[in-house]
Amino acid sequence: MPERKAPMFVRDATGLVRSLSGFDLFNLSYGQIGPTVGIIFVLEFVSYAFPQSNAGWATLLVLPLLFFGLALVYSMLGAAMPRTGGDYVYASRTIHGTIGFLTSWLITICAFSFIATNGYVFPSAVSSLFGTVGQATGNASLAANSAWFLTNTGILVTGTILLVVVCVLMIFGRTVWGFMRILFVLTMIGTVLNIVFLASASQSSFANIWNSHFASAGFTYDGVIQTAVKNGYAPGWNWRGNLASVAYSMFALNGFTYAAYTGGETKSASKNLPLSILGSLVAAGVIYAAWCFAVYHAFGFDFFSAANYLANCCASTVPLPMPVSMNWLFILIPQNTVLMFIEALAFVVAWIWICSTNFIACSRNLFAWSFDRIAPARLADVNDRFHSPIKAVIVTGVVGEILLVVWIYTSFAAAMANSVVLLCFAYLLTCIAAILFPYTAKSTFELSPAWVKRRFGRVPAITLVGVFALVVESIIFYSSITNAFVGGTPASLPIAVGVGVLGIALYCVAWAYRKREGLDLSLIFKILPPE
Repeated sequence: MPERKAPMFVRDATGLVRSLSGFDLFNLSYGQIGPTVGIIFVLEFVSYAFPQSNAGWATLLVLPLLFFGLALVYSMLGAAMPRTGGDYVYASRTIHGTIGFLTSWLITICAFSFIATNGYVFPSAVSSLFGTVGQATGNASLAANSAWFLTNTGILVTGTILLVVVCVLMIFGRTVWGFMRILFVLTMIGTVLNIVFLASASQSSFANIWNSHFASAGFTYDGVIQTAVKNGYAPGWNWRGNLASVAYSMFALNGFTYAAYTGGETKSASKNLPLSILGSLVAAGVIYAAWCFAVYHAFGFDFFSAANYLANCCASTVPLPMPVSMNWLFILIPQNTVLMFIEALAFVVAWIWICSTNFIACSRNLFAWSFDRIAPARLADVNDRFHSPIKAVIVTGVVGEILLVVWIYTSFAAAMANSVVLLCFAYLLTCIAAILFPYTAKSTFELSPAWVKRRFGRVPAITLVGVFALVVESIIFYSSITNAFVGGTPASLPIAVGVGVLGIALYCVAWAYRKREGLDLSLIFKILPPE
C-alpha cells in the first residue's frame, strides 16, 4: 500500500483577508508598547535601580538605537515577507524551521504571560477608577468597596471578564480593530491631558502643598530628599546613569514588533508594515520622554526620584505619608477630580487595549504554526464570515485564563515573569535571520522591495542593519541575564531555559509526526506560505 502523503500547507490560501490599514497596525504596535501603563513602571522604579538616571533623556538616547536596529530589522523583513506570524516566518525561511519555531515560541509564551498579567493588573485599574469616582462624588461606600477588586476573588472575576470580552471581540474579526480605535482615542486623551497638566504645573506650588499636608508629620519637601540621601540616594542625574539604564529603557519600548504578526492581513503590507513599526516606536518614545520630563518638571527631579528611591529601598523603615504616584498633583489638589477621573479611565482602557494586542499576537502565531503543519491543523481554521481564526482565538483565551489562575493562587508566576530574557533571545535570532536573509533566501530577497534590496558596496543593507541590531540586542540580553533589575531574579533563569528546551522538543515531536505522514517539514520552509 503506498505511503499517504500529507499536503504541504493546510490549504492553498490562508483564508485571512488583507483588510487592515496602516493605522490598524500602528494602533496594534503602539498599544502593546503602552506608554500609559509603562510610564508608571519606568518612572517609579528607575531612580532606585539605576542611580542618577533621567528616564526622559535615557528614552531619547535609546530611541535611535532601536529605530536603526531591531525596528528596521522587522520593517525590512516584514516588507520582504508580509505573512501572518512575523518573526516565525522570517527565521524559519532564512535559518531553519527549528529556529523559526523557537523564536516564535519564546515570544508567544511571553505574550501569553502578558495576557495573564493584563487579567491580574486590570482589577487594580478598575479599583482605582471606582475609588476616584467615589472620591469625586463623595460616595464613601463606593470608594470603600473599590478594595474588593484587589482581593483574589475580585481579581479572578474581573480579570476573567476582561479575557472573555476580548476573546469575544476577537472572534468577530474586524470588531476588535474598531474597538481598539476607540481605546486609542480614550487613552490618548488621558495621556495628552496628563502631560499638558504636569508640564504647566508649578514645582514650587507642589512643594508648598506637600508641606502644608505633611510637614507636621516630619516629611517636608526638602526633608524627603535629605532622608533619601542619608539612605544612599545620589541626587541629580548624569549621562553615566543614563547609559546604565539603557537596557531597561529599551525594554520599556518593547512592542513595536507586534505589527509583524498580522502581515498576512494587511493592505499594502510592504509599505504599511514598516511605517507602522517605525512610526509606533517613534511616537511611543516621544510620548515617554515628554511624560518623564513633565513629571520631573511638576514634582522636581530630585524630590520625585528621592521619594521613589525611599519607596523601593526603605519602605519599612522610612514609610512615606502617601504612596508614590505621578498623580500626586491630582490627589493633593481636590479641584482636579475630573482630571483624576479621566486619568483613571485612561488607565483602565489602556489595559484592555494591551490585552487585545496580546490576543492578536498569540492567535496569529498559533495560526501560523498550524498553517505550516507544526501545530494541529484545526488551529488554522478561519471563519468564512468573520475571517477570524476562531479556534486559535479560543485557545488563546483558555491558556490566558489558566495562567491567570496560576498567577493569582501560586508563586510560580513570579518566577516565570522573566519575559525579558526570552524576548531578548528571540530578538537575537531574528537579527541573525536579517543578516542571513540575502544569502539563504536569495529568491525571496530578489523579489523584495527595492529599498530592502539596497546594498552598500557589495554588502546588503539588511545584513548591516542586522549586525547593528544584533550588537544592540546582545547588550540588552547580557543585561537581562546579569542584572536582576532588567531580567529578573537568577532563580527565574532555569525556567527561561526550560521554556526554550520545551519549544525545541515540541518542534521535534511535530517533525517526527509529520514525517510519519510522509511530509518533510524542511520542504515547507523553502517557500513562503501562500496569502
